[in-house]
Amino acid sequence: MRIFLGLIGCVLAILLIVYRDKVIHFMGPVAWAEQHLGGGGTYTLFVLIGILGFIFSLMYMTNSFDLIFGGAGVDFFESVK
Repeated sequence: MRIFLGLIGCVLAILLIVYRDKVIHFMGPVAWAEQHLGGGGTYTLFVLIGILGFIFSLMYMTNSFDLIFGGAGVDFFESVK
């Protein structure tokens, strides 16, 4: 189940990066991103969200949160179950 959910997360993250233009046209620009990340900040924000989503999906799939974060998020992730 963990591998299946991790793969779904990876696919969704890649789709967010590939189709970010359509997502931004649907949602509109993010004012915070435009102000703090410069011109095209909304596009940059969605790419960053996609990359982080992909990385966290891989970490969830391989159960490597403890190796990277040293158990800092154990209470949060255990309570989600």
